[in-house]
Parts: sequence; structure tokens; C-alpha cells
Amino acid sequence: MFWLLETAKAAEHGEKAAETAHHTPIIVELVNHYFGEPVYQLQMRYTYPLWKSFFAKFHTTPEAVFGPYSPETAIPWYTVMFVIACILSVTIIWILKGKLSTEEPGPGQQTLEVGVLAVRDMLADIVGPHGLKYFPIVMTFAVLILVSNLMGLFPL
Repeated sequence: MFWLLETAKAAEHGEKAAETAHHTPIIVELVNHYFGEPVYQLQMRYTYPLWKSFFAKFHTTPEAVFGPYSPETAIPWYTVMFVIACILSVTIIWILKGKLSTEEPGPGQQTLEVGVLAVRDMLADIVGPHGLKYFPIVMTFAVLILVSNLMGLFPL
């Protein structure tokens, strides 16, 4: 009989946790507010029928896999954050590239050089000398991952 009371306490705790659960970031809500309707219409016209026919083979629906389709959820949070990370990465690289100087390297240039040399040496050690031809794409991913991880520290 006392186990019923424990179940009731656990249910109350679950309700409190649900109230304080993770919500959609404000920036994602703004993006969906302004761009959600056209993206939703595009999804309904082109991608939804394709997913519906594909998932019918597995006896499920797109809603069961992706969640409900609506203008408020048309652009997922991870897509918005990835676009922001790409914009920040390009901006950071552009700002650091514009201040390069061989005569008087600043602290930003020295930090950039240390990062570039670390990634280049790591690539040469792991892949070998022919791996340096992949350096531009590896360094681009390194900067993108760094910016994405730093964005995770700050709630948007």
C-alpha cells in the first residue's frame, strides 16, 4: 500500500521536471517566426509526400519520426545553430585573415598560427605527408567545431 504513495511522489517529481524541461532557444523561435511559414509550405509541398511514401514501407509516418509538422517547428534548432556557427566561423576567419602581418604579428595572429600549426602537424602525423592536401577542409571543420562547442557554453 505504501508503494502507491511512492509512485505518487515520483509522478509529482516528473511533473516538476517537465515544467522546467529544455525549451526552444529564443533565436530559433525568432527564425521560425519570420521564416517558418515559407519553409513549412515547402515541406508540405515537396518533402512531406516523399517522406510519407518512404515511411509507409516501414508502417510509420513522418510525424512519428520527425515530430509534428508546423510553422513553429519548420526549421529545427540544430539547423539554426549550425547556420549561426557557420556565419561566426566565416566572420572569425575573415577578421583574423585581414590582420595578418609578417613584420608585427599581433596576439590574434600568433594564436591563429599556433592552431594552424597544431592541426597541420596532427594531420601530417596521422595521415602522413600526402595528408596535407586535405588541410584546408580539416582546418575548416576544426574552426567550425570549435565555434560550435563555444556556442554551446552560452544559451542563445
